[in-house]
Amino acid sequence: MKIFLRIRFLLILLLASVLFQNCATILGGKKNTLVFSEESLPAAKVYIDGELIGDAPGKIVLPKGKIQHGSILEIKADGYEDKEFMILRKQSAPYTVADLLLGGIPLLVDYSTGNVYRPTPRKFEYKLEKQN
Repeated sequence: MKIFLRIRFLLILLLASVLFQNCATILGGKKNTLVFSEESLPAAKVYIDGELIGDAPGKIVLPKGKIQHGSILEIKADGYEDKEFMILRKQSAPYTVADLLLGGIPLLVDYSTGNVYRPTPRKFEYKLEKQN
């Protein structure tokens, strides 16, 4: 009897794990990529909300939770004025539509995990001015 209860529990757990993996969770991944144009000069350090996240130009891959709505991205280089960008989190239309077509419940999961949101902008082109 105990074996049947364990098998039933494992089947329910497996079914729940499949149901709670939705479009944005599966297709969107767990990271966001910010791209800094290769033509941008000079080489600089990139900060989000005061925390160093990498170097520019190039790509920086971050966990999704690192960027919040209204986060401030700063680009800093010695001898140059700092450049700031505000990053907003926008709802991804394709994931929202796909979740609605699947019955709406997947949309609740994607909202609760935050996977339905994408940072805007994700591509940056900067030109730092020399300090006086």
